[in-house]
Amino acid sequence: MAAKRLTPCPDGSQKCVSSLDTQQYCAMEPVPFSGTVEQAKAAVLKVVAEHPRTSVVEDAGDYVKAIFKTRVIRWKDTVEFEIDADDHVVHFRSESVPYAGSDLGANRKRMTRVRADLVTALGA
Repeated sequence: MAAKRLTPCPDGSQKCVSSLDTQQYCAMEPVPFSGTVEQAKAAVLKVVAEHPRTSVVEDAGDYVKAIFKTRVIRWKDTVEFEIDADDHVVHFRSESVPYAGSDLGANRKRMTRVRADLVTALGA
């Protein structure tokens, strides 16, 4: 079952990544897990808490929404996670602040680290 809350990245976006997107720049792989939804969610919350300048703003069932602040300017980037119990994967979507243009790859770099940390936390 596909994630229900995560929206696609805007067409042609250079500042959004998602495990559900098929656009070349935006697409990333979801994170597989073998335990329970609760274990996957605990891993998501742990990984978010371990990253600097983050806060969870919504925590509801199989969904977590967090804000990651950038280091220098402290822009607020939105990161969402949705746990798919049927396919045993954690889907995610992250979009840099809604300003025009590119974020110079900062969002993708961050989410590559977050994804790797989640893979480690889940033992995937």
